[in-house]
Amino acid sequence: MKTRCCCSKRYLLVFFSLLVSVGSILMSVFLSSCSSSVKSPLLLSADSLMEIYPDSALSILESISSPQKLPRADRALYALLLTQARHKNYIALEDDSLIKTAVEYYGDKKKSVRAAKAHYYWGATYREKGYTSFAVEEYLTAIRLMPVRDEFLAMIYDNLAECYEEDRLYNVAMENYRAAYQILKGGNGQTFPIRGIARVFLLQNEKDSALFYYQRALDSILADQDSSLVGALYHDLAMVYNEKKDYIQADKYISKAIMLLGSDAINTCLSKAQIMLNLNKLDSANYFFSNNMDESDIYGKAVCYDGMYQIAKKKGEWKTAVENMEAYKILYDSMQIMTDNEELNRLMDKHQLEEHKRLLSEHTRTLIFSLIAVFFSLIIICIFCFMWNDRKRKKHYIALQHELTQKRVDTMLLKEEEISESNKEHIDKKRSELTEQQIQLCISVLKTTDCYDQLEALERATHKQLLVMRSLRKEIRSEISGAFVDVMVNLKERYPALTGDDLFFCVLSLLCCSKTVMMELMDATSDALKTRKNRIKNKMDAQIFERVFGVDNQ
Repeated sequence: MKTRCCCSKRYLLVFFSLLVSVGSILMSVFLSSCSSSVKSPLLLSADSLMEIYPDSALSILESISSPQKLPRADRALYALLLTQARHKNYIALEDDSLIKTAVEYYGDKKKSVRAAKAHYYWGATYREKGYTSFAVEEYLTAIRLMPVRDEFLAMIYDNLAECYEEDRLYNVAMENYRAAYQILKGGNGQTFPIRGIARVFLLQNEKDSALFYYQRALDSILADQDSSLVGALYHDLAMVYNEKKDYIQADKYISKAIMLLGSDAINTCLSKAQIMLNLNKLDSANYFFSNNMDESDIYGKAVCYDGMYQIAKKKGEWKTAVENMEAYKILYDSMQIMTDNEELNRLMDKHQLEEHKRLLSEHTRTLIFSLIAVFFSLIIICIFCFMWNDRKRKKHYIALQHELTQKRVDTMLLKEEEISESNKEHIDKKRSELTEQQIQLCISVLKTTDCYDQLEALERATHKQLLVMRSLRKEIRSEISGAFVDVMVNLKERYPALTGDDLFFCVLSLLCCSKTVMMELMDATSDALKTRKNRIKNKMDAQIFERVFGVDNQ
């Protein structure tokens, strides 16, 4: 009994340890799943609206102000949903940095719908940028990660087939269109892969098979009562019949397409023109070719000129035919250059993309350091320039003050000469020269102050701005008076009858101030200024008056 008890306790202890271990593992998994779950209600709301109302989903996502502050799981879902919403709203996916956030989070190892979507929309971004081979890789990864066979998987197959079709790998494209059709068979979306199958048959010149599948696609969409693709399918059928040289049937379907799509459908109208040409209805063909000339791109214009050349040739209008052929040749050469450039660019992009990815991080780091260095260099240069300019300004101001001091000395010496010398004409000439030099020096001194900028601002100011700047009137008057103190003192000594306001009015006139500025600084009306000017005229010599209030100063 004792042995059995020990054994049972030992087994109980082992069982309890295993239970605790399993419980710990399950708890950690649970906590991990909780920590990685999405918490933002806006993201969950946008996700629920994505398929039916993608525009509303985009508005919700764009309303999130600081996505970089979201938890990592929310940030990844935000990047995926925003890319998906932009794609569904036909907004160009110019940058893959956003979707890469979701790709890095969801990875490419474990199957999940979000991981598959992340790689699919990364592929869609590559495809819009023209990197078809990289888009194919991401589409294949998305197919591998897709856990269920649903409409989204069918869409991946359909887009993958289009990429193969662009690269003229028609057999592989057909396989992927058929894979998409097998998933959607009997559903509303089966028209798209059926139409893709028909298009590949037409590209392989199997017209009967193409006609069969286009007809199936039309029957399917009419059965679903979905009119969105009916016009396009009528156009496809018209093209097949045109290839089969059954122009009567082609005209029948292209007319239906124009009725549904309208005359704005340029490709449809060009097809109508070609069919009319094949039916030898030259006037109708010429109408449709010429009517779409201005709205067509370079390829459409080339088709139009070629068609009009054939029409003119059949009519025997050789001059018109030659003109159209010359225009067509010019466009054809341009198209060939564009095609060659596009092919060259595509090959260069393929070669450089991986190298660009490798160097991107290093380039970014170098750019950041360079910007920081440039920023600090600009700060240092700005400080140096400011200090140099300030020093230069101070030197200039000191030099002007020295000159003014010298002119004061010259004035005193002139007074002594006036007492001793009897040549009044010589003295008056020297006094005029000295006065003119003082005026120019005072103007130069004023230009080194902020007061001069304020005067210029007053000249440009509106009535409301003048009212705002009225508080600066006293300060401006003081600055001007300080700068022109020598001129005002000399005028006062020569003409004692002049008042302080008379002297200030003379200074404003020497500065060529406008009447508005004078009225503002003198706080006087226009009539008051005229009266003051007449009084000043009676108080000073005509020569000095003419210098102060000459025509150039008004």
